[in-house]
Amino acid sequence: MARVSVIVLAFQHEAYLAECLDSVLAQRTTHDLEVLIGQDASTDDTPAICDRYAAMDPRIQVFHRTREGKWHIEGHPTGRSSCLDLLERATGQYAMILDGDDGWSDPDKLQRQVDVMEADRACMGTYHATRTVDRHGDPIGSLHATLPEAMGVEQVVGTRSPFHTSAFVYRNSAALKKMILSEQGWRAGSYDAWLFASAASLGRLGRIDGEASFYRQHGQGISASGLFVRANLHRLRILEWLMFDTLTQGRHRTHLYRVCDEHLTGLRGKPFTRSDVWLWMKAVLSNPGFFLAGQSRITKIMRAIRADRAH
Repeated sequence: MARVSVIVLAFQHEAYLAECLDSVLAQRTTHDLEVLIGQDASTDDTPAICDRYAAMDPRIQVFHRTREGKWHIEGHPTGRSSCLDLLERATGQYAMILDGDDGWSDPDKLQRQVDVMEADRACMGTYHATRTVDRHGDPIGSLHATLPEAMGVEQVVGTRSPFHTSAFVYRNSAALKKMILSEQGWRAGSYDAWLFASAASLGRLGRIDGEASFYRQHGQGISASGLFVRANLHRLRILEWLMFDTLTQGRHRTHLYRVCDEHLTGLRGKPFTRSDVWLWMKAVLSNPGFFLAGQSRITKIMRAIRADRAH
């Protein structure tokens, strides 16, 4: 019987956290479950909800963090410290990350995903489609309704996420833990993308059928923060994949560079602030092997900046 670690990231989630935790505790599984909640200096009722659930169920542990402990990326506070602390604490052979405003809609999802990996030791993770809901929990659409049966790095690494974080369960191997807790993992702009790519670099990922989780859209998550506004998402993703290329010793370089070039093409029509221009120049100077290889890459950046200034 395997042990499974469920990592729940809770920040200002008083309106949604109970539903999230109920969906975890409703899982019908034969495996041992540990639920690690990272309560990241919330100022609403989130801390009390975490403590109430921990008092009700011995499988739940709560780790309260202070505002001073937050990890900043380019000056923006993130939940990275809390997340990586829990990833390091996770003792399960399998693990997953769940934001406190999302949840699971299929009580057999966890059992089905772990069963796939138990049957195939080469499978490093499993995924599925996800339903999108509004702040009230009403369905508004689907994410990744059509997914391939299996994925590797070339299917996982792209300009868009291959599946939602709530849909992913991965094998918590020593090799993967080393990658996701690395210095590059701390610095990666999109941590879910880093996790998916790291797992795919160590083995195939497999699909289970159905929409088994939900993603809540309410305009207050990390994707709506200042870290990813304007052209910064493209720059941060490029820097992430260049770090991943270094960590994987160039094994996937052709594909990673192709995705980076797609991000550069996506700069057209994006506004730039003076600070954005400085950060792009810093990125170029820090990674000349990529950005200065020929004229096309730096030209795309300069054209995008000039076009924005012309307006």
